[in-house]
Amino acid sequence: MTTDGDCGRRPADLLLTGGCVITMDPRRRVLTDGAVAVTEGRVAAVGPTREIRAGWTAPETIDCTGQVVLPGLIDAHGHGGHALLKTIGVDSLSWWMRIATRTYFEHVTPGYWYADGRLAALERLKSGVTCAVSVLGSQPRSDQPAFGDAHARAYAEAGTRQVLGVGPSGLPWPREVGHWTGGATYHRERVGLDRMMAGAEETVAAWHNGADGRIRVAVTPYTMVPSLDPSGPTSPDRATRLTAQDREQSERVRDLAARYGTRVHTDAFGGMVELAHRLDPHALLGPDVHFQHGFGLSAREVAILAETGTSVTHGPGVVVGALRGRCPVPELLDAGVTVAVTTDGCAPMSSFDLFTAVRQAQTLSQLQLRDTFLLPPGKLLEMVTIDAARAIGWDDEIGSLEEGKAADIIVVDTRQPHLQPLHMPVHALVYKAGGQDVSHVVVAGRVLMRNRHPTRVDEAEVIAAAGEEARQVIARGRLDRFITAPVWGTSRQSFPDPVPFEE
Repeated sequence: MTTDGDCGRRPADLLLTGGCVITMDPRRRVLTDGAVAVTEGRVAAVGPTREIRAGWTAPETIDCTGQVVLPGLIDAHGHGGHALLKTIGVDSLSWWMRIATRTYFEHVTPGYWYADGRLAALERLKSGVTCAVSVLGSQPRSDQPAFGDAHARAYAEAGTRQVLGVGPSGLPWPREVGHWTGGATYHRERVGLDRMMAGAEETVAAWHNGADGRIRVAVTPYTMVPSLDPSGPTSPDRATRLTAQDREQSERVRDLAARYGTRVHTDAFGGMVELAHRLDPHALLGPDVHFQHGFGLSAREVAILAETGTSVTHGPGVVVGALRGRCPVPELLDAGVTVAVTTDGCAPMSSFDLFTAVRQAQTLSQLQLRDTFLLPPGKLLEMVTIDAARAIGWDDEIGSLEEGKAADIIVVDTRQPHLQPLHMPVHALVYKAGGQDVSHVVVAGRVLMRNRHPTRVDEAEVIAAAGEEARQVIARGRLDRFITAPVWGTSRQSFPDPVPFEE
């Protein structure tokens, strides 16, 4: 209904008014008393509150007085499956990857992936993450398209954005896999690269640009060069040749991505980049690629990434990986490479909280290079908003609050002791805020969380269903062996008995 007071004002669907708006637009404007108008899922206007109120009217207004408004955070690398395995195996990280991979390749059902996706999407939503990459498993599992379908469906129902990563697992091919029918009957088989690629294609065809464009699918092989060390750098004297399987993976990944117009995401470490660039005509490098980790990259590899336009995503909370080498984040940035900070979440001990991740990224680089001036707060906030959007190839739509872009917006409640007084809003977010401080979340113009309460999903039901599915997979995989007691009264973990892992 239009009243006399609305005359001359344009209709919007939603207004957010009175907040400190951090736009992340090309001018990096920070509006002390700012507002955002949203129409048909897009940002219609950003400006001072008085101007937006004078020019726009809407059926719903969110009063953001005393709060900070900014683009939704983007987690450019994480894992599906991990949300239901939180803390399991955390006391023995050298075994953790084998625990997780064995679980995903032998003991899961479509119901597991659906419950995991619902819980992960909810955790990310409540942490202000409006778009997230989810690799399906630790090593990706694509031989059963029903798994990817279940996970994508969970994110679609939650209302957030997702880039689902599916593709071939690491070597050896073929590999033993299992799956459960009805949660009771177990089937084992051997699957090779053909089956993995066919399953990945089925998921890409079903979900890429699905859910009104909110779901995308990236072709995601486990690593850039599968014959090299999949968990750390390979020294130059060993990274000397590509195998036939290396070349076949690259060629088939490139072909699938090209046919569907999607992107490539993978893991890579020092040694892989130079070897692939030098010897592989289908190398997984270029502006349509972003890769995770980058520990041990050489100066030459940094130059290759800048030359090819390849993006890097950096998970600073990965303790084991960081001990094996350094991701040269400052050098990459200085060379012009797009770098995003990621959670790599959320197991065994990390979360989906990007506020925590940016602090870890800063601390890690500063300690490694003994330079407390590295990665200032403005750059860190860019690395989980506009830079992260650029890394995943979605910066034309998300990552900043600009007229015409998708209305993905979060509100951080800074009316709290640990965030007051609010002298410098960007600094406060980077150094003091946490995911639990996010009060409202809007994705594609829809309010998905209002005053910490999700609007599209039943939080208690999601958590209960996830707990039940976790109990089932623990029983199927005998994961209770890795539920350990805390260690008290000593400075270092010890293992009087072997870790109870059976091949």
